[in-house]
Amino acid sequence: MNENNSGRNLLKKLLSAILGKHAKTRVNGNVASHSTAATQGTNLHTCFNDLWRIGCRITDPKNLTQTHVRKLCEYWHTKGIATSTMQARLSSLRIFCGWIGKGDMVKSLPEFLPDVEARLLRVVKTAQDSKSWTENGVDVIEKIKLADELDVVFGRMLRMDLSFGLRRMEVLQMKPHKSDMGSKLRVYEAKNGRQRDIDIETPEQRQVLDRVKEATKGKFDHLAWKQTTRGKVATLDYNIGRYNKCMAAIGITRKEAGVTGHGLRAQYAENAALIAHMIPPTLGGTGGQMDKGELDIKRAQISEKLGHSRIDITGAYYGSFGRNVTQDTADRCKVTIEKALHYCHIGVTKTVAADRMEDCLQMLKELTALDVDITARQVQMLWEIHSEKFAVYWKTPHVGNASALEAVALKLIKQETARRKLG
Repeated sequence: MNENNSGRNLLKKLLSAILGKHAKTRVNGNVASHSTAATQGTNLHTCFNDLWRIGCRITDPKNLTQTHVRKLCEYWHTKGIATSTMQARLSSLRIFCGWIGKGDMVKSLPEFLPDVEARLLRVVKTAQDSKSWTENGVDVIEKIKLADELDVVFGRMLRMDLSFGLRRMEVLQMKPHKSDMGSKLRVYEAKNGRQRDIDIETPEQRQVLDRVKEATKGKFDHLAWKQTTRGKVATLDYNIGRYNKCMAAIGITRKEAGVTGHGLRAQYAENAALIAHMIPPTLGGTGGQMDKGELDIKRAQISEKLGHSRIDITGAYYGSFGRNVTQDTADRCKVTIEKALHYCHIGVTKTVAADRMEDCLQMLKELTALDVDITARQVQMLWEIHSEKFAVYWKTPHVGNASALEAVALKLIKQETARRKLG
């Protein structure tokens, strides 16, 4: 073994020992979740590996200095690492330095990068554009098919991620039989131990849950892999790694697809908003689409489904409605849908399928009541596009579908406008 490998192995060993001693305890003394401890470990190993990459070959992590941290920040910035990622790594280093008696050593990111404009180092916590797979051009149906071909267990987890907005750790620890409460899905292994119930509002959600229950044996059988590829008992750490590798294998990385696995959770949030008759900002909705009090109630309900308690956190998933907004005009839905039909030259479309006729007539009646000039065939076309967000070819309509159809119209107008700009 050469000297470099020996030094890196020693560093890794000493760092792992420090993590083993401290990572499972929060700064306030409470027990840290497995997810928190794992994130700390990942961030810190990345930091010390990067130090070696830039020539700072320390072998004892306790010898970390402020100069090392500054060089890391400069390196990350030149590499184009996202501000949120740099902030997260600094946070982990700050906690680490507290463990080794250097609590005041890690300053703020702007202090380490004084030549960079402060505004460029601020984390924007509100989504400006949709983070969902579908809205970024990813065919979710095809990706799930790829997942099934790659690993059927992974395919089941993707369906649960989209249908219930589950975090990675939640789906990996999900026990489908135990969690099925009939009209709700109970998430026991939630972030920070915050148990929550998610309403089962659509037939598609029920179908997905029943399907994964068929693939698991009993009340305490979890959804994730039971064994490694070598036949050993699969640990949670192993399953996290395998889940991440599967995600990359189907092409879901920010570099390749412009989205991450977490994008399915953002897509669930958008879908939940549409089911609640609310168009989220990332899909073109405004704060004036309904009374603020009613809007806040819907936002609060979606926040709870996602496992949060503050309504403003929904901004990270589907954008902000802003402040001091004026009410939209009463004919907003009519104007938007008719504009899409004419602007995008949507005239004659395919014949309505026999098994979809009742659904299309239901939605046509709803739109006619809003004085929208539209045909059953055009309704079918719009609803097919909407259904893609749920990874099905045809989603069962619920009571009140105008918001979902309007959101599709907004999407078509946006796409056509972009196409015309390109000539």
